Amino acid sequence: MIKRTLTIIFILLSIDLTAETYEASTLHNAVSRSETVLGLFTDRWKMLEEKNFYIDVYGKINWTYDFNVNTYNSGSGQYEAVDLNLVRTYGTMTLALPVTGFRNAERDTDLILAVSMAGFHYGLTKDVEIDRGSAGSETTTDYKHSQFFDDIYAVSVLFRPYIYLHTGLIVNNEYVPDEDGTMSYSDPVNSYKKFFISSNVLEMLGLQVNADKSSIEEMKVSVNATMVYTFFSVNAKKSIFLPQIELTYEYIEAYNDDPWDAVWVGDTTGKTSYMDSSEKNSAVLNLLSLKLNQRLSKNFTTETQFTFQYITDDIYLKEESEKIDPSVLKEFHFLFAYEPVLDNTTFKFKLYTGVSWYWDPAVAIHRETGSGYDLWGWILGLDFGTDTIGLESKVVYNYSTELRKLVEAADKWSFEGSLFFRI
Repeated sequence: MIKRTLTIIFILLSIDLTAETYEASTLHNAVSRSETVLGLFTDRWKMLEEKNFYIDVYGKINWTYDFNVNTYNSGSGQYEAVDLNLVRTYGTMTLALPVTGFRNAERDTDLILAVSMAGFHYGLTKDVEIDRGSAGSETTTDYKHSQFFDDIYAVSVLFRPYIYLHTGLIVNNEYVPDEDGTMSYSDPVNSYKKFFISSNVLEMLGLQVNADKSSIEEMKVSVNATMVYTFFSVNAKKSIFLPQIELTYEYIEAYNDDPWDAVWVGDTTGKTSYMDSSEKNSAVLNLLSLKLNQRLSKNFTTETQFTFQYITDDIYLKEESEKIDPSVLKEFHFLFAYEPVLDNTTFKFKLYTGVSWYWDPAVAIHRETGSGYDLWGWILGLDFGTDTIGLESKVVYNYSTELRKLVEAADKWSFEGSLFFRI
């Protein structure tokens, strides 16, 4: 039901040209896909938590061309590597109920209950040319390959400005087409359900946990150092020029000797893509991030982030059985924006550009030029709108935040746009 509902609200269009991948794909990695959809969900809520609204609708579509992925082909009945197009659609719908009525000022209190549905759909398609003889030829889209759905069903409780709590289920499903090419969405070939909780106290301390029945797959703890300072300092004054400093620790079960992983963990001896789970090793990716947002003037802002990493075991590149020496630095990005403070209006405008650096084992496989595990990237974006409706667009090349969502995008340009509606 969530998939049909979200189809209606997918109102953003982008074109995403990405790189080839190895035999399997990170599309099959439910842990990575859960991290992505939950990150999109929480990013949207960070924007909404201080807003007074009853309904918020947001959506987007991405196309990835020349996407070489190991997928189920209903024509052959086998999993095989095929050059496909990846169509990604994402949408959220949130309904809010102000139990005590909306507050009039930031320091006032109110209680809000909300329900949300969010979904990320990855669909694999192929353009097929049909020869009609003397009538010419035409191109049609073949949908007879694997489809992936990642859905979130969530309940939120906001006791502003003290506590923000979101909790619910993440459902990962993979579907393969029937022999006639049609999809039966009631019968996934792979399905995973996970519980998540995301909370924030006094806008200072954040906690996010994503777990299945047996273990925590991802955990994130963040501290807003600026809010801690202003809360405990008697003389601190709130100012738009006060730097916003945030520290974040992340725990991710990132490497598990799965067929879709780019690396083996621990060693390479006797390892295959089809070995029993008892023979697999695992390694945790630990990340520590420092993020600084600074308004330079009434017109210009900057954002800087450094992310450091530690992997708990040795990792080896599958293609060459080469031991990898991980970089201490996982990611760096810097954004410079023209973001004027506009008085007496709800209209907002932001024009920004930035550079990034990103390290990942899979970069060595997906990159089309050069060698190594790291890439420099670039972004240019434009956001504008009011509290009711807004548009966003950006062009990206190897930008770190996008590579973390889909490392197959290495060395490819992508174009993205979005639209939201809120009342």
